[in-house]
Amino acid sequence: MLKVLDFFNYARSKSPWIVHFCSGCCSLEMLAAMGPRYDWERYGYIMTPTPRQADIMFITGLVSKKILPALLRTYEQMPEPRYVVAIGACAYDGGPYNDSVSVIKNMTEILPADVFVAGCPPRPEAIIAGLEELKEKIKRGEPSASSQGGLWKQMKF
Repeated sequence: MLKVLDFFNYARSKSPWIVHFCSGCCSLEMLAAMGPRYDWERYGYIMTPTPRQADIMFITGLVSKKILPALLRTYEQMPEPRYVVAIGACAYDGGPYNDSVSVIKNMTEILPADVFVAGCPPRPEAIIAGLEELKEKIKRGEPSASSQGGLWKQMKF
């Protein structure tokens, strides 16, 4: 028997709204995935300009210590349940800039990602495949990795 929560999870997985936090070259590949060649709108993904309507947050590229408070503020404005997709090597561990003092070394400790799309920069096909994986996770009703913990709840700016 289909439960009401299963129905909501199914409906939520069919039309996820995305807010992006672009801070690197991976955002260009994300724009290519939005374009006419790959056209991610046919999969049901919708870009929203405000985090207050978004289900998914994209972290594309490098996260510096200076931009981290703005990223966490954007995340906190999203309604529950909220999911995070980290795109590119820079979003995960700083990429080629990980030896810099101003770069966050391990972003996944601060804000755990539900899906990580590897590459420098990743191809649009990989971004869409990562989103399809996240849609399956939402459909199954699995909780978000970022809601289960992370250092962002303890940080004060």
